[in-house]
Amino acid sequence: MYTILLSIIAVLTLALAVLIIVLFTFNANIEKGMQTANNAVQRIVPPSEQAEFKLYGNSNDSSTDAVFNIKSTSQHPNSFIMASVSIIYDGGKKNKLLEERQDLIERVYLSQLKEATIEYFRNQTFEELQASDSMKIAREELKEIYNDIVSNQGTEERFIIKVVFDKWILQ
Repeated sequence: MYTILLSIIAVLTLALAVLIIVLFTFNANIEKGMQTANNAVQRIVPPSEQAEFKLYGNSNDSSTDAVFNIKSTSQHPNSFIMASVSIIYDGGKKNKLLEERQDLIERVYLSQLKEATIEYFRNQTFEELQASDSMKIAREELKEIYNDIVSNQGTEERFIIKVVFDKWILQ
């Protein structure tokens, strides 16, 4: 009777050991999959550690809208888009890097980010921006452009999480 119980306990212990090995191996594979091309790990940022920066707006003016010229076409010459662009970025674990990153965006990268936004919209036509998925495409492309600007200036981290358009009006 005791032999049977001991053999059952041994089999269950062995199964538990195999399960633990599988879980650790699976977890290691997930972490490897989260690495980007430049070996920087993208972390999942909780909402409490996210910060927002309105790209166009200042303390003197409450407006955060900007007007961008877009590429002229024969059907839509002299067209423009009025958009309000916000950048959501990672403040670091427990917001330890929030002030440093906010200062970097405001003092070092602001003019480059604005220039990249102007350049992006200047290369778009009215028809391209009127498409149903154009806002989603613009969000993703601007996020990549902004992260390239930030990561090319000495930091390895790509801390810009997403780009949000509060307003999007084509004319």
